[in-house]
Amino acid sequence: MGRKTDKNLYDAYVGESKAHQRLRAFAAKAEEEGLKQIAKLFRAIADAESIHAQNHIKFLDLAKTTQENLRYSFEREISINEITYPQFIKEAEEEQVSEVITSFSHSRDVEAGHAKLYKKALEHLLKGENTDYYVCQICGYTSDGILPEECPICTASKDKFLKID
Repeated sequence: MGRKTDKNLYDAYVGESKAHQRLRAFAAKAEEEGLKQIAKLFRAIADAESIHAQNHIKFLDLAKTTQENLRYSFEREISINEITYPQFIKEAEEEQVSEVITSFSHSRDVEAGHAKLYKKALEHLLKGENTDYYVCQICGYTSDGILPEECPICTASKDKFLKID
């Protein structure tokens, strides 16, 4: 594959991934406004955009072996937690945007937990163990094996967690 096609595939993957997330947010807003049919349309197209992104990613050869994917994901979470979000927080503090500081702080703290989960998952993989995961739908905190009574990051109650199957 040529350099231009490789770059275009990556750009298409990123664009489709962003569209998926943006349309999910649009669907939530339409739902909030009581426009269920429009929300359904946004969710349907968001799912289509996700399929496009998955199709593009296959050609990019980004998904390696599961062990490699776990190691890569662990390293990315560490980098985001230790470098990216601290810089974002610093800049939001300079601009005094407190709600964004809170959002970035929650994300940073959750990313640290994700890194631990990837490391633990690698151990589970090597031992052949299984576990359940619960994700806080407010801040993204991910719990390994135990549904917490309250989110340790944003204090959301346990009914705000989604069990991942």
